[in-house]
Amino acid sequence: MKKLKTMGILTRLEKYAPFLICFAFFIAYSVLSVVKHNHFLSGYDLGVSDQAVWLMSKFKNPISSTHAYANTSLFSDHVEIIYALISPIYWFFNDVRILIVLQAFLISFSAIPIYYLAKMKKLKKTVIYAILLSFLMFYGIQNAIWADVHSLVIAASIFPWFIYFLYKNKNKLAIFSFFLLLSCKEDIALLTFILCFIYYIIERRKIALLLMGLSVIYLFLIFFVYYPNFTPDGYRFQNENGLLSNLNLSNMYNTQAKRDVLLYSFAWFGFLPVLSPLHMLLALGDLGHYFVLGSNYVTSAQSIFLHYRVTLAAFLVWPLILVIAKYKRLNNNYIALYILVCAAVLQYTLHLPLSYLTKRWFWTETAGVKNIREVLPALPAHASVVSQVNITPHINHREQVFTLWPEKKAFQENSPCGEPTCDWFRWVGKPMYLLVDISPEWDARHLLINNEEFARGIRNLEKEKVISPVKKHKTAALYKILKNP
Repeated sequence: MKKLKTMGILTRLEKYAPFLICFAFFIAYSVLSVVKHNHFLSGYDLGVSDQAVWLMSKFKNPISSTHAYANTSLFSDHVEIIYALISPIYWFFNDVRILIVLQAFLISFSAIPIYYLAKMKKLKKTVIYAILLSFLMFYGIQNAIWADVHSLVIAASIFPWFIYFLYKNKNKLAIFSFFLLLSCKEDIALLTFILCFIYYIIERRKIALLLMGLSVIYLFLIFFVYYPNFTPDGYRFQNENGLLSNLNLSNMYNTQAKRDVLLYSFAWFGFLPVLSPLHMLLALGDLGHYFVLGSNYVTSAQSIFLHYRVTLAAFLVWPLILVIAKYKRLNNNYIALYILVCAAVLQYTLHLPLSYLTKRWFWTETAGVKNIREVLPALPAHASVVSQVNITPHINHREQVFTLWPEKKAFQENSPCGEPTCDWFRWVGKPMYLLVDISPEWDARHLLINNEEFARGIRNLEKEKVISPVKKHKTAALYKILKNP
């Protein structure tokens, strides 16, 4: 009787184990990103994403004031319809942290279809759990969680479901997830096309042809109709001479950053996915549209950092499962251990964000954070304000909030810095207040310029009587803006 009872408990544990693992990662990723935000380590991208979702939750056109292309629609930069779909969440939780937690939830539980796909392919339990853990630890996911909130991460969380629904012949759910994917970002249709092409070659199912066709139509409408005719600058992320210029395969590996991406991405799952060359087309296509189609524009998208590698988690784990299922000798405990060791070694080598949870500095509220918290209550609730990018996400839910852009200004006489050219700032609109902190702990990620130049710029604004202090606390200050700089 006791034996039967024990077996029953083990069966229930096994049934819920994948959900418990996903929940554990959800908690870890939520804590990681929320504590980071609470310590004013969030930045420009979160400010832009949050403002877009907040505006759409108010049924307003997402005309961004914090964006580099201020006072233009965010849809002229990226076509991220998904933000409109998730915007009602702000009706219930009017706090940017709910967006952060939602992203952590979606990416963590995207491992569930990975688990069921591996189970459907009859992989051993140890192998399945090894794949589940290595997927959730993938360096692209960790860096994406640390890099604020992006629609690409939402797309990365939908791709595993899309793949699973295709294999389960759940056509309606596959089509639904397909359209959700298209709503995430303008370039996702390229990836759905490649994915469906691979799936059709293997499975010969007509739904793949349908979705391939829809992907092509969407790409044509976005890149050859919408951007050229309905946006002020066209597609901003293409090569200098056009989207399809500079099609050189050497662009796939011609920098150290790109070679690092190739090495770490394939090494994460022990190079096993490369045993299925056909499936590797998807991962290579994903990298190619950053490395080749955007080869001379967005260099930040061509490294292991930020959020750009998040989609590779799904694109590499898919062939990993199919390779192990195909080569039966790989379906054993040694391969499970090998997969985990590869992930653990790279976790240690790259010092990825999950390790921050074990560091004292991560949990410590710094002097700069305390100073900002002292000054923040003095800012009127609905007043227009301009601020540095790591403060903006904390004051974003108001009608007018602007980004403080550093620049140089020439003075013919009465120079506030004693030189012909001084550190200075600009902003759009006519904000009433300026909120800043010049603590040395902030750098170009938070100030868009090095700390010394930022502090000099603020002092120059004071000397020229552009701003007047309302409240100061050590390095943090709230100013009344007296005139346009």
